[in-house]
Amino acid sequence: MKLFISLLIAAIICSCKNEKKETPVAEKKEAVVVDTTLLTDSSWGLIAEATDLAGLQNSYGISNVKDDRICGAECIDSVDVTLVYPGTSKEFIVYWEDSFYHKKIALIRCYTAEAPYHTANGIKMGTTLSTLLQLNGKPVAFSGFGWDYGGGIISLNNGELEKSNVHFNLAINENVDDNSVYGDTELNSDMPSVKKVTDKIYVTELFLSFNNQDR
Repeated sequence: MKLFISLLIAAIICSCKNEKKETPVAEKKEAVVVDTTLLTDSSWGLIAEATDLAGLQNSYGISNVKDDRICGAECIDSVDVTLVYPGTSKEFIVYWEDSFYHKKIALIRCYTAEAPYHTANGIKMGTTLSTLLQLNGKPVAFSGFGWDYGGGIISLNNGELEKSNVHFNLAINENVDDNSVYGDTELNSDMPSVKKVTDKIYVTELFLSFNNQDR
């Protein structure tokens, strides 16, 4: 009888040890890191097409989101917008399709020189026309500099960048004094006068259009 009890106790102890060994160890889940400065065809950092005002405030903090009224084209009229990170290098502007209800975003725009926003292929504030041409694979047509619509993209000639909802406008270094690249005229990257200054022409504005109609 004593032998039986001893064997029974040994079996129980062995069983407990096996159960402990078979208990799986919970895997540690790595936190997903979101690049809040990345622009894609469907998002600006933390913002997607369905983001409303409450979503902006939740993602960026109420103190960093401010409604404002700014000049429209040529300051002929005014536009009600929402600024995120107003007055900082990270500032960007949200334009609403319904500026009263703030429910649907039409366009997001940034023209702060030191803004950190960028695309996956490296387009950001300051990217030169030389780099844009390499990425596009086709010539780029744009308006002459030195007036309200200066540097606006006219055509990407069905190049690779034409497929993106992330658009840009251009500026030129102030030390370029060639009159042929200024004024209300259409320029093309194949023009000799433009080829001489492709490294002095750069991205000065980024914008994301969710409906792909604004350029």
